[in-house]
Amino acid sequence: MTLITSSGSVKPVLLITLLFVGIAIGVVGGSLLNSDNSAHSSMNDAQGKSDDANKILYWVAPMDSSYRRDGPGKSPMGMDLVPVYASEQTDSPGTVSISPVIEQSLGVTTASAQFESLSESVAALGVIGFNQDNIIHVHPRVKGWIEYLGVNNEGQMVQKGEVLYRLYSPELVNAQEEYLLALNRNNQTLIKAARDKLVALQLPESTIESVTRNRMVSQQVAFAAPQSGIVAKLNVRPGFYVEPGITLMEIASQDEVWLTTEVPERQAAQIQSGQHAMVTLDTYPDQVFHAMVDYVYPVMNAATRTLQVRLRLPNTQKKLKPNMFANVVFLISNDEMVLTVPRHAVIRTAKNNRVVLALGDGKYKSVAVTLGNINSDSIEIVDGLEEGDRVVTNAQFLLDSESAIDSDLARYSEGSDNSQSDTTRAWVAAEINSVDAESRTVNASHEAIEDWQWPAMVMDFAVADDVDINQLGAGVTLHMEIDKSASGLPVITGIHIMSGMAGPAMEESSMNTSADTQEVQSATVNGVINYIDAESRVLNVSRGAIEKWGREPATLDFTADDSVQLHNLKAGQAIEFTFEIRDGEFVIVDINEQINATSSAHAHH
Repeated sequence: MTLITSSGSVKPVLLITLLFVGIAIGVVGGSLLNSDNSAHSSMNDAQGKSDDANKILYWVAPMDSSYRRDGPGKSPMGMDLVPVYASEQTDSPGTVSISPVIEQSLGVTTASAQFESLSESVAALGVIGFNQDNIIHVHPRVKGWIEYLGVNNEGQMVQKGEVLYRLYSPELVNAQEEYLLALNRNNQTLIKAARDKLVALQLPESTIESVTRNRMVSQQVAFAAPQSGIVAKLNVRPGFYVEPGITLMEIASQDEVWLTTEVPERQAAQIQSGQHAMVTLDTYPDQVFHAMVDYVYPVMNAATRTLQVRLRLPNTQKKLKPNMFANVVFLISNDEMVLTVPRHAVIRTAKNNRVVLALGDGKYKSVAVTLGNINSDSIEIVDGLEEGDRVVTNAQFLLDSESAIDSDLARYSEGSDNSQSDTTRAWVAAEINSVDAESRTVNASHEAIEDWQWPAMVMDFAVADDVDINQLGAGVTLHMEIDKSASGLPVITGIHIMSGMAGPAMEESSMNTSADTQEVQSATVNGVINYIDAESRVLNVSRGAIEKWGREPATLDFTADDSVQLHNLKAGQAIEFTFEIRDGEFVIVDINEQINATSSAHAHH
């Protein structure tokens, strides 16, 4: 609205007011416009940064970070290449990222590190024997001859009061006559002295009463069993001359037996007297017996590094026989709260122990851990993790293999004695899937190579010129030496064929076995145990060279024959062992534990 004077002119005050209003509107409008433009620009910048972070820089082989390509494809080992994102360049060394699709394909699962009481069990193998406290040794108090023997052989059951033997002894006859003389004289002092002498000579009370009543001397004195049980030892026969100091026999009670076992040094401190244990026997597979620790021996076995433990075991039903083998499980409760992870989450090697840490957003990293106590489900983490950390419990070996390529684990630190082995050659068991003789390549399924941190997988190999490719065919199982130093495919530089051979291949096998012999091949060699799987009876052993077969030192898995005892063996122990080759398997048939560790690399023939 405009105010005009009667003369038709605009007032000056009104003009000034309108001018200021216009300026204010312009300023406000400009500010709003600039704010909108700034916000739009910020959104564009953020979107640009996000796009940069998600940008794929290159594609890399899962098992070899030096093999890079600009796009998807296959690695020389036949595995899918994985993308490397720009955001990964800020991660610490050893961190790997995988897409959700690959996570699902690998079946990655995780669990949290948490505090809990770690109740564990210690398993051992024991042998049942007589309770030595309940064995009675039968000795004569006088010289004489065994006129009658009521026991025919060792192991015979006898009942308390049953006649064991009859003894003719001139000394006992004379003592009885002295007693009769005292009775006839009715001299109480002489009677008491003579009777005490008969008791001291162990004349049975029933015989003394008979002499007193009948006034007749017993020429042969019957001696009865002092307790029921088994005749554990029998040292006499009818007609034997005996005298004091000779053990005629031993009678062992079966009401309670001893169970003697040995516990590894690492777990020995957890076994105490009075502790309960569960016992099972192959003879009675469905029955569990309950025992109690009676005595923990004070001296460690220097050869086996085990501590002997003795348990008491009730045997009222007489089911338990001496020399039976028994499986013992000591139940050890621990109220202390410790940090634990699932046992199968830990990757255990001869060099160190580690877990794969799940960092979130598809990122994983291998970290070294220090282990404590172990039970059947969980393992204590002394150092390396914190409560709430997520660890991979499935597919961790695949993730660990890539993470370890450039990981900053302690074992790779400068000056560390535990650095990863830089060997470029390794022997591994494998099965040939297909052969391309023209290109001298094969496709094979091989087992895991721990020194290289390779999991078991199927991949292509080149075959060295000095290896007879004619011996290789689909279905052949063998041990082969792999060289990964060359670029491209790993190269098979040596073969040790175990099965699937025929004709000339058999004659030219590395064991020099003739085609017409059926003899089982065997060798005796020294080595060091790396680990033992008691359940599957598999030992991983670094053995010395086998000169008669032309085999260099190697680390291999061996299966222990059922006749070989494993409970005295442990990782790190030097042994001398004999193994046979049975259907492509290395089977240990004998182990000598008494060998100096310094000689473990020397081979026998």
